[in-house]
Amino acid sequence: MENPNASQTTLNQMTAKVRAFPCASCGAKFSFAPGTKSLKCPYCGAANEISDTDDAVEELDLEAWLDKLVAEHETHAQEQIKCSNCSAEQTLPANLYASACTFCGTPITSKSYAQRSIKPKSLVPFKVTKLQAQDKWRAWIKGMWMAPSALKQFAQSDGGIKGMYIPYWTFDANTYSRYSGARGDNYSESYETTNSNGERVTQTRAQTRWMNVSGTVSFFHDDVLVPASGTYSAGGKGANAAQSAQTRQALAQIPGGVGTALMGAFSNELRTWNTKELVPYQEEYITGFQAEAYQVGLKEGFAQGRQIIDAKIHSLVEQDIGGDHQRIASLNTDYTHLTFKHILLPVWMSAYIFKGKTYRFMVNGQTGEVQGESPKSGWKIFFSVAGILVLLFVFLAVFGKHR
Repeated sequence: MENPNASQTTLNQMTAKVRAFPCASCGAKFSFAPGTKSLKCPYCGAANEISDTDDAVEELDLEAWLDKLVAEHETHAQEQIKCSNCSAEQTLPANLYASACTFCGTPITSKSYAQRSIKPKSLVPFKVTKLQAQDKWRAWIKGMWMAPSALKQFAQSDGGIKGMYIPYWTFDANTYSRYSGARGDNYSESYETTNSNGERVTQTRAQTRWMNVSGTVSFFHDDVLVPASGTYSAGGKGANAAQSAQTRQALAQIPGGVGTALMGAFSNELRTWNTKELVPYQEEYITGFQAEAYQVGLKEGFAQGRQIIDAKIHSLVEQDIGGDHQRIASLNTDYTHLTFKHILLPVWMSAYIFKGKTYRFMVNGQTGEVQGESPKSGWKIFFSVAGILVLLFVFLAVFGKHR
C-alpha cells in the first residue's frame, strides 16, 4: 500500500507529464489506437507496441490520505503553456492536465499538475474508436422515432467528437450492519357481507401480518464509482482546429463547457463501467487524447460514495428482512478496510447545434453506450397524441355501445 507521506520525488514519479512519441518513419506524432495496445501514426500507419509495466492497480488507504490532505490546499487555475516543439503559446484550461498543441499536435501538460498529491494510478484504455463512436451516435439518432427527420440527415456530418479521459474515484469498504425493524407478510382474510341484492356473501381482503425482527448484514463494496469531473472548457485557443465552426459554437454556448453539462446530465449512466479492465497508468494511453484533472476532491468524493454504499446497505437489510413489506427502525454500520483509487475512464463527447439550439451527447469509450440529448419533432408529437386520442375515442364508443 502506498505511503501517503511520500516525498515530492515519489509524487513526481506518478507521471507528472505526457510525452510526445514521434513516428520513426515520418516524424509525425503517435497517438494511442483504441482497442489495441499500440501507438499508431495517423499518417503512415506505423505502430509501436506499448511495453508492459511492473506497476499494479493499487488500492490506497483512504483514512491515511484524508488525514494527509487536511493540511494541503490545492488550487486550480488555467495556464499559459508554451509548446516545446513549435514554441506556440496557448491556454490550458484549469480542469485539463493533458491536451495537445493546437498548432502542431505535440502533447502539452499542466506544470502545476505535478504538485498535486493524488495522481491517477490506473485507467481503462479507449476500446471504441472515433469512427465507431460517430457511428454509434448516428445509429442512436436514427433509432429515435421522435427526432426530426432533418436531424437524421444532419447526423451524417462529422460532429466534431473528441476523446477525453474523465477522472473518477473508486471506493472499497467492508461494512457490518446491525438492524432492527419489522417484517410484513401479506395474507387473505375471509369475511361475510351483504351484497346489493341483500344476500349474505363471503369475500376476501388482503391483510398484512407484522412481526418484529433484528439481524446483521455484512458486505464488501468493491469499486464504488464517483465522478470527479468538474468542468471542461473546449473553446478558446485550445479548440481543435479540425472541428467545424458550428461545433465550436455549440461547445462555446455550454456554460462551463461540454464536460460539466454531460457529467451533470448523464452522471448515473457514466457509472456503468467494467473496472476489471483497469490497467496501470502509462502516459502512452493518454497520447492523442485530452485528460481531465479531478475537480471533486477525495473528501467530497467519499461523501458521495458513502451515500451510494448506504443505499446499498439499506437494500441489503430489506432483502435480509424478507417478506412482502419491510420497516427499518434502527440501522448502525461499521466501516472497515476503507481504500480508494484515482482512475481515468474514456469518453467520446461533443455538442451540436440544431435549429439554433445546442444539444450534447457522449459515447462510452469502453462499451460504446450512447447518452445524449435530441430535439423532438413537434409534428411527430402532435400526430402521436392525436392517434392516442382517436384510439381512446373509438374504445370508449365501442365500450359504451356494448353496455
